[in-house]
Amino acid sequence: MSTERMEESANLVEVELPNCTASNAAAVFAVLRSAFPRSPQLGNGQDRAGADGAEKRRFWVGTVDVSTHGDVECTLDLNEPTEADLSGSPDAVRQVKDALAGFYDVTAEPRISGDQEVEVRLRLAQR
Repeated sequence: MSTERMEESANLVEVELPNCTASNAAAVFAVLRSAFPRSPQLGNGQDRAGADGAEKRRFWVGTVDVSTHGDVECTLDLNEPTEADLSGSPDAVRQVKDALAGFYDVTAEPRISGDQEVEVRLRLAQR
């Protein structure tokens, strides 16, 4: 792998929101899209409610590029505590965690750690 590709991949964090409603996914992704505007793949969390009017729970995935930072202008409230799994280089994961901690109460549970990549589960809650 070239040095340029290694540096680029060190800036990327995979974000997974398991068992999450569309409104909570939209809230988390809005903060991340605003904080890291060059993020290549961040869904918006838009989905329709089920036939009974209740929001469906789904698995949401996005990729955050921490190489540029923006001013967070858009924040949405979480309707309930939400889990977010982050994986990537230690510094990039820390930056994403810190951005989310600026708007939500965050509890971190390390899952897998290595020299080049870490995985952390965050529990996000509205302040």
